[in-house]
Amino acid sequence: MKYFSLLFSVVLFFGCKGDHKQNDTTYFGGQIINPKSDKVFISKDDKVLDSAKLGNNNKFLMELDSIKIGLYTFSHGPELQFIYLEPKDSLLIRINTWDFDESLVFSGKGAERNNFLINLFLENEKEDKLFFDYYHLNDSLFELKIDSVQKRKKLFYDQFKQEITDNSPLFEKIAEEVIYFPLYRKKEAYPYRHKKAIRSDHYPQISPAFYKFRKNIDINDKELANFYPHRDYVRTYLYHLAYEKQIIDDHKSTMELNFMKAAVENIKLAEVKNKFLHEGMWLTMLDENSTQEEKEMAQRLFFDHCTDEKSVAEISHLIRASEMTPAGQKLPEIDVYDFNKENAALGNIIKNNNTILYTWPKDLRQIENLAKRVNYLEQKYPEFLFIGINSKNNEYNWKKYISSKKMNPNNQYCVDKGNEWLDVNFARAIIVNKNGIVMNNMTHLSSRHFEHQIKNLNKN
Repeated sequence: MKYFSLLFSVVLFFGCKGDHKQNDTTYFGGQIINPKSDKVFISKDDKVLDSAKLGNNNKFLMELDSIKIGLYTFSHGPELQFIYLEPKDSLLIRINTWDFDESLVFSGKGAERNNFLINLFLENEKEDKLFFDYYHLNDSLFELKIDSVQKRKKLFYDQFKQEITDNSPLFEKIAEEVIYFPLYRKKEAYPYRHKKAIRSDHYPQISPAFYKFRKNIDINDKELANFYPHRDYVRTYLYHLAYEKQIIDDHKSTMELNFMKAAVENIKLAEVKNKFLHEGMWLTMLDENSTQEEKEMAQRLFFDHCTDEKSVAEISHLIRASEMTPAGQKLPEIDVYDFNKENAALGNIIKNNNTILYTWPKDLRQIENLAKRVNYLEQKYPEFLFIGINSKNNEYNWKKYISSKKMNPNNQYCVDKGNEWLDVNFARAIIVNKNGIVMNNMTHLSSRHFEHQIKNLNKN
């Protein structure tokens, strides 16, 4: 690993204001190369604290008064990144959106810690790919691989602490999570990935010492609950428990249902528990192999334990939307408008075609992923008709996205508000055969089962 600050000599200058503040004002600014929008945001625990418009040369500057030491989220367009801030920092960031993570570099007061964390983040991404070749190893050899990486990272961290000696206890806690938790996550995932790697029908017997690290982990740590290494570890740990339960119960419950049960039994933080319950319920609705009984069990578990009103309302709406387009029945007939505002009947557009209808989300990150996925699928499966239906974005933005993402405007339509089964805020996909019969009323273009699902259309 190396510091990105050694690779760049660009220093961003901002004019000093005449009324120098003598309090704990923190400055955060920078420059965006190839911007995706004209604004940047900084958030704390999913709440936007401040935003700034890009000025000359796509630079920006924010003044943050009386902030607390800790992790914040910087976002621009569909991209986001955690940053660490302390009062009186003057942190500058430089990013090229064409290569967001690799191009990111910090300068100014507070830069050393943030450059250290981004380097660890990039190293973790490389390790994720590298470790897929190790899951066939037995647990002893796999642990040796983990220990080797852990020692190397610890050495890197020790060298950093010799150079930067005034680190806060919170920063040290954050750094240790970035170092260790991605490795712990790999150990939690090991049993089912090992079973798959060696193509075994049996759950591997693993020494209890393999999980001795757990005694030092607080899965209900409120301070870092939303930080990606902590969040990803806890999710994988819960799936580990769900997988064990599924093995013991002889597949009597789905993984998603067991995951939700594990969240209820182990997570004390309401906000975190709500997110995992929402995730499990959402995946249950997208799983065509879940029986009606299993879906009803998941719904009872979700509505009995989720305390977030927004999540409850969203899931309730998705249930109603799926019920309006039941599998095995004709797709409801509605009028749509094409790219040129011409009115047409949806039934006539898809007539005699195996069709995948998908809804447009509003979130920029989801739109970015949607566009890439649709362009890929249309090329790979030209025998299927992919129809996008927008009800969330205004006409100007919708057309701008279609043009900038190089999507086929002939396959894009919008609808008036009021069609509840289309009014969902994610890329919901509905699979319809050439006779207009709904074959799958709730799936996702990026689901690992999606391509298998559409291939089955040719068999009907």
